Amino acid sequence: MIPHWKQKFAVLWVGQALSILTSMLSQYALIWYLTDLTGSSTVLSLATMAALLPQGILSLFTGAFADRFDRRTIMIAADGAIGAISLVLALMAWRAPLTPGPILLVAALRSVGGAFHAPCLQAVTPLIAPPEALTRCAGWSQGIQTVSMLISPALAAALYAAIPLHWIILLDTLGAVFAICGLLLARLPALKVGDAGRKLRLWQDTREGFAVLRSHRWLWQLCLICALFSVAFMPVSALFPLMSMQYFGREAAAAALVETAFSVGMLAGSVLLGLWGGGKDKILTMTAAVLAMGGALAVTGVLPPSGFWWFAGLSLLMGVTCPFFNSVFMALIQERVEAQYLGRVLGLSGAMMTLASPIGLGATALLAEHTGLTLWFLLAGVVTLLCGGLMLLFPAVRTCGR
Repeated sequence: MIPHWKQKFAVLWVGQALSILTSMLSQYALIWYLTDLTGSSTVLSLATMAALLPQGILSLFTGAFADRFDRRTIMIAADGAIGAISLVLALMAWRAPLTPGPILLVAALRSVGGAFHAPCLQAVTPLIAPPEALTRCAGWSQGIQTVSMLISPALAAALYAAIPLHWIILLDTLGAVFAICGLLLARLPALKVGDAGRKLRLWQDTREGFAVLRSHRWLWQLCLICALFSVAFMPVSALFPLMSMQYFGREAAAAALVETAFSVGMLAGSVLLGLWGGGKDKILTMTAAVLAMGGALAVTGVLPPSGFWWFAGLSLLMGVTCPFFNSVFMALIQERVEAQYLGRVLGLSGAMMTLASPIGLGATALLAEHTGLTLWFLLAGVVTLLCGGLMLLFPAVRTCGR
């Protein structure tokens, strides 16, 4: 813990929130642009894969950098690179209408930057805050991000209709500046835990992190369950705009409404988690959230084309459940894993979930246009309910949160 940690935590996350807001504006605009341009679930699934796959592969190794070098420096470099990439895409969009190819390429390059940024940011809080505050910090950080996510769909819809695409993409570059300024203004000490004189041994350091991950039986099993959840949920998360605009026959404003409902739910869940702390048995909290998510997805899969408002309400419920799963899982890792291995364990656990996603995304890209969108929501709900059952079935997972 460092002095005045609450102020530093707040300044850091305000910068991150502004960066997330501008990134979300750009991403929503590009998703709707691809939807208008192609109307293809295959293209949207490929865009999601491009945004996930590089980060999933590189996250196997980038945690070693987070454990060996100053996390501030890595985050500043990653944010700067992402901002520069978005600037290039904005210039391309200014000169001529974009085709799907450059958008997919930029999504992949941004994913590379995220592979270095994510484990560093996730591993910062335990170096700032006391252990007893980690779950609440996870809830508040999720809430800060959610505020940005809450504002972005409606604002992106307004901007998409009012100004050229390249100006919206350029906001992502501005967001990188916000993130870097937040890091600098927080005046954090050197965020590193490793031996300063020890050289990076990428393969050996990664193997050490994997050994630590496997040594925590509950964590290993929970990561496998989360990977199965990623197979189910990530494909349907890419299909939300198509559900609103094709299956329910609505406009981009309706797609923005659904995204806003999801974000409102996430904000409500994050605030509740920040105030409550997740309870004594955190796995029970996580399991309840997973089962609620699975039920909402399954019901979505049987809605008729006239059921748009039910879809919006179920999206709100799904949003509420997310912090009680994601944030509590993050806090458990931060509390239970040794500080010198935390970056690697966070990177590896994130990679397992991210690399599982293309399995579902690939199936969606190949089959969704032939089988219909609702079938995938129903299947995702059934698999998510199975994940909740597995969390209760495995003794190491069932008892680890007590």
